[in-house]
Amino acid sequence: MAGAHALGASRFPAFPHQEAALTAPSLTVLIAVATLLLPAHTALQRQSDVDAVNKVIDQYGATEDAMDMQAQARLMTADRVWVAQGGGRRTDQLTNMRIQQAGFDAFKKQIPGVQRFTEDRDRLIRFHGKGSVAIASFYRYVTVVVPPNTPAEAARTTANIPPAVVTLVLEKRDDDWKIVHTHISGLAQQN
Repeated sequence: MAGAHALGASRFPAFPHQEAALTAPSLTVLIAVATLLLPAHTALQRQSDVDAVNKVIDQYGATEDAMDMQAQARLMTADRVWVAQGGGRRTDQLTNMRIQQAGFDAFKKQIPGVQRFTEDRDRLIRFHGKGSVAIASFYRYVTVVVPPNTPAEAARTTANIPPAVVTLVLEKRDDDWKIVHTHISGLAQQN
């Protein structure tokens, strides 16, 4: 009997209003702590998303420099839309990447040993759609280095890639950021 009484005492307070009095401050403290930690969690989550989007932008530039459109395609969704000033609008991602790869392959055959260096500067990243969509805008500068034996005309036209403004729309799918839309506009007219 004494064991049953002790068990009962641990389950039910002698006075029900004491339980509420003890729970209310605990609940208030819990809510206060959760409220204070929520912005920190959101900030950490946001920073991890900013870092992840920056990593995609870095990889996007690196695949351009490597002239490897197959690797670049892995950064994008199958239904990505590509828009470029003077290049039109392409909605068939597979064909678009094949066209770009063919262009890079011809470029490498025309100037063996050519190298590209991409700098994406002044990045601005904004999140929308409860954090599942990111819009990234930046200036892209490309430096092309040609081997010393390159004919002068090819060297002159190749090294003259004007800077551009790039806007990427990325969507978070299965915890990975993927490019769903690309827009590229030149900053200066080509001469």
